[in-house]
Amino acid sequence: MKRASLGLLACPQCHKELDYIGTREASIQIGCLTCPACHLEFKIAGGIPHFIEPENLTGLNRRFARIYSRVSWGYRLFSRVAFALIGMDEETGRREITDRLEPRGGKVLEVSIGPGVNLPYLVNRPDVGEIFGLDISLGQLTHCRSYAAKKGWEVELFLGNGEQLPFQDGSFESVYHVGGINFFNDKKSAIDEMIRVAKPGARILVADEYEKGAQGYEKFLPGFRRHFDEKREVIVPPVDLVPETMLEQRLFDIWKGWFYCIEFRKP
Repeated sequence: MKRASLGLLACPQCHKELDYIGTREASIQIGCLTCPACHLEFKIAGGIPHFIEPENLTGLNRRFARIYSRVSWGYRLFSRVAFALIGMDEETGRREITDRLEPRGGKVLEVSIGPGVNLPYLVNRPDVGEIFGLDISLGQLTHCRSYAAKKGWEVELFLGNGEQLPFQDGSFESVYHVGGINFFNDKKSAIDEMIRVAKPGARILVADEYEKGAQGYEKFLPGFRRHFDEKREVIVPPVDLVPETMLEQRLFDIWKGWFYCIEFRKP
């Protein structure tokens, strides 16, 4: 993590500015962030600030953080195979989302960055400035960090909950999320948080699978259903959770109808 990025960070609970305790180098690998208001401490390990402790997660957040960490080693391969099964190449599919972002040379935040499968379609764009990624799974972030380092890409990574983002209000020119929100504990809080940290005028994208995608997981991924105690809710795109004040609201299909994408602009 760059020392210059400290000014973007905020306590995920009260949104107050954080204090940093540690070395003074430009690149921060270890240290601690503290909230003077809440008296909370957040460690930095391997350049990744930890804004959650996995053992303190609850509900679906806890279950899926574990799942994603277990499968993180093969997630990129799974992604390629999944796109092949629906009859499209991965680049075309991912550009259906990333090409709609309007960073205008500014900062981009991906909520639930995973192992970095969307990074190849952002890092070389002339209109993309700094890239930031947050995920609830440390396993995914560890693989993302290794992937970015191997490619020579600069990406700031954070372990955190999408329902409580650890950033200051209005920090990013683009904010997006691909995959995961269907199974968040609190989808409304996640959408509200993406809006909060986006700058006025920013386009925000939220994408995830339709119900038939979840049924596919149940068919091909052993044990998927048991994570819901056999009581999984039918997936409906959470368009009703987007505040009416948001501009240019739109719901459309992507990935040959297997995923939905909710798009809107912050006033």
